[in-house]
Amino acid sequence: MHKLEIPELSTTIEFPSELEEMSNAQFQRYVSLVLQYDKGIINELEFRSKLVQCLLDIRMSYRFHWLSLENRDTCATNIVRLTSLIDSFIEEFEKDHQLVKSFKLISTRNFVPRILNYFGPRDGFENLTFCEYRIARNYYRQFIETTDETFLNYLIAVLYRPSKPFTFIRKWFESWNGETRIPFMSNSNPLSLDKRVKVLMKVPFHLRYCVFLYFSGCEQFLKSGNPVVDGIELDFSQLYSDADSSDKANVGMVGLLYSLSESGVFGAIEQTDKQNLWDVLVRVYQLVMQSQVSSFKANFNGKS
Repeated sequence: MHKLEIPELSTTIEFPSELEEMSNAQFQRYVSLVLQYDKGIINELEFRSKLVQCLLDIRMSYRFHWLSLENRDTCATNIVRLTSLIDSFIEEFEKDHQLVKSFKLISTRNFVPRILNYFGPRDGFENLTFCEYRIARNYYRQFIETTDETFLNYLIAVLYRPSKPFTFIRKWFESWNGETRIPFMSNSNPLSLDKRVKVLMKVPFHLRYCVFLYFSGCEQFLKSGNPVVDGIELDFSQLYSDADSSDKANVGMVGLLYSLSESGVFGAIEQTDKQNLWDVLVRVYQLVMQSQVSSFKANFNGKS
C-alpha cells in the first residue's frame, strides 16, 4: 500500500500499490480507464489523474468550484504529482526499437463476483467443475482469436449463473459445500445459456472484460504457475502443451476427460465432468508423471 500523509489534517491515507490491494470497485474503474486510454478517449495524464482520484476516493463536490483559481490549481497540481505513484500499474518494454507501455491487468482474483442476479466463480477457479472449465475455455480461446463479443458473452454465461433455490436453507445442511450457483453440465438446457447471454450482452463492456481478465489470469497460472498441493509444487505446463497440441491424434481438453474417465478414478465421463477442476488436473498430472517414469524405466532397461 502507498501511504499519503497530510500533516495539516494529521491524516494518513493508504491506497493500493498493486492489483491485489484494489477493491472490486477500484479494479473495475481501473479497467474502464485502461479501455478508454486504449481507444484514445483519454490521454496518459488524464488516465493517471482519474485513477489517482479513484484510488484515493477523491470526489469533486460543488464546493470545489467555489474555491479560488489558485486553490483549484493547487489541487490539480497535487493530483498530478501523485500520478507518479501509478507507475506500479504500468510496465514498459521495447518492441520494434520503440518503448511500449502496457498495463498490469492479470490476476487470479475475481473482481466481479456478481453480475446482476448471476453469481460468478471464486478466486483461482476454486469452485469450477471440469465441465465448466473446458466449455468456458473454448469460448475464451474463440474470443481471443476473433474478438467477437458473442464468445465473451457465452464465456461469462457459463461461469455466471443464478443461485440455487432456497440457498438460505441449504447452508444449514452438512452437505453444503459453499457453491451457490446452479449446476452447469454439458447436457444443460442450451436455452438457459442463451437466455443469460441475451441479458449479459447489455452489461457494460468493461465489466465483461474484467471477467475475461480473470479467466486469463487463472489460465496463465495453470500454465506457468506453481500450484501447491499437500506441500508439493506441481507443474501443469506439460498438460497444456499436450492439450493445445496441433497433433490430429490429440483432442485437447476433451482428450484429458476421456483419458481420466478410462482410469476409472472418478467414474464414467459424466461423473468426471462433474468433478472439481483442480481434482481432475491433479489426477491427470499424476497419471502423466507415472507414464513418464514408466517410459524412462523402459528406455533405461532397453539400453542396459
